[in-house]
Amino acid sequence: MASNQQWNRAGLPAWTYRSERLLSVEAKRVFANHWHVVGHVNDIPASGDWLTFDLLGERALVIRGRDNEVRAFHNTCRHRGSRLVEGESGHCRGALACPFHAWVYDLDGQLKRPAQPDNFPELDPREWGLKGIELEIWRGFMFIRFEAGPQPSVAAMMQRHEAELHPYPLESLQPTDGIYSSPVTPVNWKAMVDVDNECYHCPTIHRGLSDLYGGRYEEGPWIEGTHRIRGPFNESEPRHELNQRYRALVDQHPEPFAELPRAWLYIGMFPVSVLMFYPESVGFYRSIPIDATHSVMTGATYRYDGESESMRDARALSLEIDDAVMIEDKRACELHYEANASQYWQQAILGDSEKAVREHHDMLRALIPELNAPAEPISFESNTGGS
Repeated sequence: MASNQQWNRAGLPAWTYRSERLLSVEAKRVFANHWHVVGHVNDIPASGDWLTFDLLGERALVIRGRDNEVRAFHNTCRHRGSRLVEGESGHCRGALACPFHAWVYDLDGQLKRPAQPDNFPELDPREWGLKGIELEIWRGFMFIRFEAGPQPSVAAMMQRHEAELHPYPLESLQPTDGIYSSPVTPVNWKAMVDVDNECYHCPTIHRGLSDLYGGRYEEGPWIEGTHRIRGPFNESEPRHELNQRYRALVDQHPEPFAELPRAWLYIGMFPVSVLMFYPESVGFYRSIPIDATHSVMTGATYRYDGESESMRDARALSLEIDDAVMIEDKRACELHYEANASQYWQQAILGDSEKAVREHHDMLRALIPELNAPAEPISFESNTGGS
């Protein structure tokens, strides 16, 4: 039966998935001034532990100080701009030393001393300390944004999900294998998010996922920057052997974890962060642009404190299921990338089950009105767009 819903069903124009000029605008209006999940406080449990997060030329460093406070800074020496620490995570024994000219910073970001201080005038430790980045911790998860923007606090955005997320012991989560990165995919970041915003494609390319929960898929709208997707396990016995083993292990989880919902729950946060809540684990992932036509998915998985053997084994199987889904989505994204190169495909028409795709597009259009143009404009407005 045809739907009677009245809403604009046009997706973003094809040019928006290949334009380097547009990506430079997105870097300012979408990525720099919106929240991004970077990890969990238990990723950096000791003084001097740090994580990094790179995004379109910006570099963030999140570090635990001697006072046990977690702070975020630009991962940039104030002297000549060198990257202070390299890699995704690590530990420093009491201070941060620039690898270029050995300027030294305390763990709270203050300049401790420049190398060969007689070469410089007297430098105020705070004025010449590391530049801070806005950091918010929500139930143990750390979020940063490089500059102030239209989104409210993370706590305010997550408020509507608090009741549903209350049973999950998030503050005590423990890291497993650190931050992972998928292979770089030849596709624009928006295509990766588009796939993430609908399960219309699930019966076609995610046979295993559909066998696990596809028959009972739930999707809520994007509201004030967050999006909810929930997959309660199908009531019937799974047909796939991997799903059968996984479901059997979930049934063995001890209290209090046995009371967690038999479902996979996802909470998306505009523009690219997603939190995942499973009966045996919690995680996050992000669709990160490398350039206009290449992207990478990065994320992490956490175990519950007090994990049982059944939970450990179920976590390994859920990762195996997720890996298969990632490969399937990667192929779908590649096919989309190929279509965007053709002059004969200009724009998608979206069905009712793709309404969240449209809502995400609408948020982007509010920030970048030029996305309404059927062809790439000659220039982009210098304003910051809407909220």
